[in-house]
Amino acid sequence: MNNIQFYTLFIFYFSNISAFSLLGIPISPRLTNFRYNPYCLINECCNDGYIKFDRNRLKRNLTEHVYGQPLLLTAVDALTAHFNPYYRSPKPLTLSFHGMTGTGKNYVANFIADSLFSLGSRSEFVHHFIGRQHFAEKKYTSQYKADLYDWIRGNLTQCPRQLFIFDEVDKMVPEVLNAIKPWIDYNHQAAQFSEAVFIFLSNTGANIINEHYHDLYVSEGKQREDLKLSDFENFIQKGAFNEEGGFFHSDTITNNLIDHYIPFLPLEQKHLIKCIEKEFKVRRVNNPRREHIDEVMKFIHWGPDQSRLFSKTGCKRLGPKVGLIISESYPREAYSKDEL
Repeated sequence: MNNIQFYTLFIFYFSNISAFSLLGIPISPRLTNFRYNPYCLINECCNDGYIKFDRNRLKRNLTEHVYGQPLLLTAVDALTAHFNPYYRSPKPLTLSFHGMTGTGKNYVANFIADSLFSLGSRSEFVHHFIGRQHFAEKKYTSQYKADLYDWIRGNLTQCPRQLFIFDEVDKMVPEVLNAIKPWIDYNHQAAQFSEAVFIFLSNTGANIINEHYHDLYVSEGKQREDLKLSDFENFIQKGAFNEEGGFFHSDTITNNLIDHYIPFLPLEQKHLIKCIEKEFKVRRVNNPRREHIDEVMKFIHWGPDQSRLFSKTGCKRLGPKVGLIISESYPREAYSKDEL
């Protein structure tokens, strides 16, 4: 587009905005439906140019960067079904991720943001709440609920295509999430904003997931690749409802408003090795020696105590340990190119 074309569109756009303004109709530049919108050339807008689900990108990121979680394909399928151009969902999509720390819940939430918005997690249409930071004090429960309701309403009114991520739900005071019920329920109001997505991340149900998978693995010989969502969903729902935290006796569960409860399985040794190799690679060590991988493995705590099959902390804490070993055994890689 040359300068003459740009200025022509610029004048056309704002002349139309002025016409609407004279009629007393408020217009937000981000929401206009003109095919050529100069505002959207340099600013994020609520349209397909900035917001469009990319299934292939999500599947590729999950395959390349998340280990040992085959049930995550459920999330890919759920998003694909929700954004089916031939069917409009009656409510926003709600996904609840459950599992122990270090299994990839935050990773996956960010990959979903990347697959929905061209700016990924930096998009103004992505909202990230953290339980212990935003909703931790019981005495402010009423205020939390009012503020959360207003925040969601305000943003959905501006653009119905939003992503709300609630992290550390298990650290939230109970009842806060009841405030979002009108926005994710089966009703006329929620139907207007059915393109929105709500994701909840929680450690609740982690023990149930680990114990149940251990039983399936040891007693029935089931590999994680053979598991189905139905093997876990009822266990997770009951655990989330009865454990202290944001889902404790929550209306979102009693009214069956969570579409999918997705378990994040505990990680085995083969998955931890992949995580360690990745930590070496991002630090420019592409072929770490086996003894150095084994050295990092010594820092990992395993469970259950009687079988020591799974890491108790997933892939968390591995980065600093890898960095320590690189500083000791790969000194050139421990510094940037400018410092060499």
